[in-house]
Amino acid sequence: MNAFRVMGRRRMTGALAFALLAMPAAVEGAQSMADVDWGYATSSDQCTDQCACGEAACKECCPCGWGHCTSVWGDVLFLHPTGADVPHAQQQNGTGGAGTVPFGIVGEADPDYEPGVRVGGVIGLSPCSSIAMAYTFFESDTASFVEAPIVPGGGGAVGSLVQHPGAALIASAGPVQATYEIDFQLGEIEYRSLLWGDHLGWVNYSAGLRYAHLEQDFFQNGVFAGSQGGVINTQTRSDFDGGGALFGLDGERIIGCKGFSLYGNAGVSPVVGQFTTAYSMYNESTDVLLADVRWKDDRFVTILDYELGLAWTSCSGCLRLSAGYMAQFWYNTITTPELIDAVRATNYTDVG
Repeated sequence: MNAFRVMGRRRMTGALAFALLAMPAAVEGAQSMADVDWGYATSSDQCTDQCACGEAACKECCPCGWGHCTSVWGDVLFLHPTGADVPHAQQQNGTGGAGTVPFGIVGEADPDYEPGVRVGGVIGLSPCSSIAMAYTFFESDTASFVEAPIVPGGGGAVGSLVQHPGAALIASAGPVQATYEIDFQLGEIEYRSLLWGDHLGWVNYSAGLRYAHLEQDFFQNGVFAGSQGGVINTQTRSDFDGGGALFGLDGERIIGCKGFSLYGNAGVSPVVGQFTTAYSMYNESTDVLLADVRWKDDRFVTILDYELGLAWTSCSGCLRLSAGYMAQFWYNTITTPELIDAVRATNYTDVG
């Protein structure tokens, strides 16, 4: 099964996957952790006079971190969508038909790392439970440009890998260019509660709801020969909207007595929604629509994500900074290359 993935450095997709690179900074307007009744001996005196992590000799502050306090936070993300690159054009020797062979590079629309944002907040219900909300926004775009190769004796051309084979077109003398965008948004609300905790670490479980929106837009342009030749624009669009449950675990482990900790979280979302897709070929020179496909498909998309990183929390617990790595996988999606292959083969069964 294919997956759309997003990978990168933190705070950042049937399968479609995203990977992210992000360096988040979370500023939490939290109740002082020294004022919370933790249920065991981690009083204000311990957080100042001795290490609350259980190392009485260190005389430094260790954050009493597992309390569920009201807070707000924000992340800067650098994400890299993978698993959905579009090979759109091939350098070749010949314009098509017998005797035409590949001769050079394959032009590929391949998104790179792009910035995104994630913001959220927590409403503390008790020292052991809270309601958490988050919103993620990400946009990426890339371009590809393919010239005809230099072939001894001539004959260099550029063939399209995304046009329908029945359109009666042959290769271009070049250049052929393409643009590609992948964007997504996530909205989440969940209930979190302490599963286990002590002086050195804690684990929370969570359950809630997630809304997911995914957009993919591809466009290719070039002058192609053939009986219907001219300036040919080939364009696709694939949009997904869905919602479903969200289940997760998150945990943290204190390191030493300077406020540092290792954190990690993982979650899974079974999301039900619909893909709305479109494919078209348009001759700009003759104002003729050469191909037009519109297809909708209901899908059960599973979103799996995890994150690992390093955090620092102030003694009061009111300021927290973190940086890490996250990956997110969207399974059972319709990616742009899968949509193009389905149209070219006129086969919409088991796509994704």
